[in-house]
Amino acid sequence: MENIVNSLEENLKDLYRKAIDADKYLNDLKKSGHGKFGSIFKESDLFTVKSDKFMPYLEETAEQILTLKNSDKDLTNAKDDIEVIVKKLHLLHKTIAELKNALK
Repeated sequence: MENIVNSLEENLKDLYRKAIDADKYLNDLKKSGHGKFGSIFKESDLFTVKSDKFMPYLEETAEQILTLKNSDKDLTNAKDDIEVIVKKLHLLHKTIAELKNALK
């Protein structure tokens, strides 16, 4: 279980810098009159937070990883939690990459 949590934390660290850069791009777009949207993800079953920036989504995911790390669940009992976290990380990676490609 420790290896899985470490892997999730490494993935989160990788996303952190990307999310900061992506949020900067979004701020720049809004300043220039573009980027008129209410949230990054439309009605999503994955995230409870709604934001027009990536960091709140990343923070929500980080909280879930910390909760998982501090729980005494074994791998079998934590499977659903791990799947949700992996889906969130994947969606964040994918969406940030799509934003980056769109801005090229």
